[in-house]
Amino acid sequence: MENLPKICVDTTDAFMTTEIFGTREEVIRWIKEVGIDNKVTVIISRSDTETGKRGRSNKIIFGCDKGGKHKISDSGTQSASKKCGCPFKIRSTPAKDGSGWKIDVKCGLHNHGLPDRLEGHSFIGRLTTDEKQHVADLVKRHVAPRNILLSLQDKFPENVTRITQVYKHKSVIEKEIRGPRSEIQHLFKLIEDAGYVYWSRKKDDSEVVREIFWAHPNSVKLLNIFPIVLVMDSTYKTNKYRQPLFEIVGMTSTELTFAVGFAYMESEQTENFCWVLEKLKELFVKKDMCPQVILTDRDLALMKAIEVVFPNSINLLCRFHINKNVGAKCKQHVVNDLQKTIDTLWMEVVWASDEVEYGQRLHQLEQACVDYSGFINYVKDTWLTPHRHRFVGAWINRVLHLGNTTTNRVESAHWKLKQMLGNSIGDMVKCWEAMNNNLRLQLGNIRASFQKSFYEVENAHVSPFYGYLRGSVSRAALRRIAEELLRVDYVETHRKICGCTLRTSYGLPCACELGRYRVGGIPIPIDAVHVHWRKLTMEVELEIGEDDGSEVDMTAAMDELWRRFRSLDVIGKRALGSRVCELAYATMTTLCPPPEKIKTKGGVKKKGKKPADYDVYRDPSYHEYIDKASQSSQRQSQPSQTSKKIKLSKKQP
Repeated sequence: MENLPKICVDTTDAFMTTEIFGTREEVIRWIKEVGIDNKVTVIISRSDTETGKRGRSNKIIFGCDKGGKHKISDSGTQSASKKCGCPFKIRSTPAKDGSGWKIDVKCGLHNHGLPDRLEGHSFIGRLTTDEKQHVADLVKRHVAPRNILLSLQDKFPENVTRITQVYKHKSVIEKEIRGPRSEIQHLFKLIEDAGYVYWSRKKDDSEVVREIFWAHPNSVKLLNIFPIVLVMDSTYKTNKYRQPLFEIVGMTSTELTFAVGFAYMESEQTENFCWVLEKLKELFVKKDMCPQVILTDRDLALMKAIEVVFPNSINLLCRFHINKNVGAKCKQHVVNDLQKTIDTLWMEVVWASDEVEYGQRLHQLEQACVDYSGFINYVKDTWLTPHRHRFVGAWINRVLHLGNTTTNRVESAHWKLKQMLGNSIGDMVKCWEAMNNNLRLQLGNIRASFQKSFYEVENAHVSPFYGYLRGSVSRAALRRIAEELLRVDYVETHRKICGCTLRTSYGLPCACELGRYRVGGIPIPIDAVHVHWRKLTMEVELEIGEDDGSEVDMTAAMDELWRRFRSLDVIGKRALGSRVCELAYATMTTLCPPPEKIKTKGGVKKKGKKPADYDVYRDPSYHEYIDKASQSSQRQSQPSQTSKKIKLSKKQP
């Protein structure tokens, strides 16, 4: 004992026992528990099992985790070791009379101090079987690792696991679930197991996936029940490949948003959008069915694709983004004293109820902007002249848009999805799982809203005037009718005063209609409400057209496939067989995700370099306009010698 350092801790008494243990596992469990109680991390230094060979006998030798020599590494990394040559040693062997296992403390001394707590210890912090199962249950529900750790500490107060062990076990669980399948193979398996409708295509002469589109079966059903208005937009920073996510949403009769479909795209060009919209078109049961209104922002490539795939649909533009962009441009060109006045005049132009009022309001705006030609030219050339019929009230009030004049629905759906994702570095499997969980919650809310409209009656709708509508029309529609009823005393039955906006835009009885029903003393008839607001269930069979060829019959196609297969030589049969197997065994696909982060836009940065037919242009967001406006104001206020610094600041994100 002379070689021991000055620090010397004796734990001999803690491990001394005359107890005989029945099995090897009982010995190990007892020694480790006593070690934890005394802040000693006991490990198995050596374990032998009797095999009949010389020198091999049943025994277990326990030691301290700080036993052994510290090895010095020449590597440049910051390495560390807990080894300090601790002499602690316990030997356990079977008793000679065969009654069990006995314990013999060879050395109970430690040449190091003992910790106050074992928090964060790599060995003691290992998860037990029950803890692993608890982590697996929470991982399945996509609980964040930090919340899993908190849950472990609540359920197992003695647990000293740290976040690193949780991350490691989570990775092990995910690898076990995926097995030998690749990312795309596992994605297709999950999609097929959940009954999704999906399509994909790959880049030419490669196995790299180009686009993937999928839709939940209940989303397809909702789309065919509520096909009038769709809202579309792309969002970014959802996956580690930087592929933009294109999301399509609709609106139910209870004014709740439902996701129609999702698509990961290679880029945002017209050809990519056309492919996605063609797949959207195939989700409609009837071939002649299409959305009456499609709401987007001013993405010229998307607008062009809508014109090609859905020529009969009306493409409206988001008022919110337009107003923000115009407001930012106003701050850039107009002096502060007039900005509020011009903003008010612009809003009057946007909300003009007819073309005569639109002309008057526009003239007032032009008079106020006589000294600001840059601003008024921007407003007219960028928005009013080419797109006024897409967002000005004089035109869109004649369109059945059901109150959707902004892309807020899809923007809100983006936000909820990103809340579920948590970060932007996940692969496609993690993104799909987040979307699927989000859809499950969404569908539950929609079903609940249908039941509320069917069974519950709000106090404002108890009047016999709503007698035919209660339980047959959504409560959202009844609220809008109740609000419109407040105008009846002013409008009475005069159609010109009424404007009939609620009738043309929402499909609900407007003030002049309600005035006629009140004068006649009759309740509002059910036929006065558009059929969209009268659908209060999604548990219906979709009607299939009889004469439009929408009924799918694969008999002739399969017969032709067999005929062609038999007529080919060996090489031709292999080629055709591989193509058929891609469809039959999607989970065995050879597709792979992009090998590197792709460039989604490919837009031309320099002015004057854009080709005439170049359609990859997206209208800058509001914050981009604000950044430009602030930079412009800085240039005007700062001395000329600081212009170089301001120019460099543009490169900052």
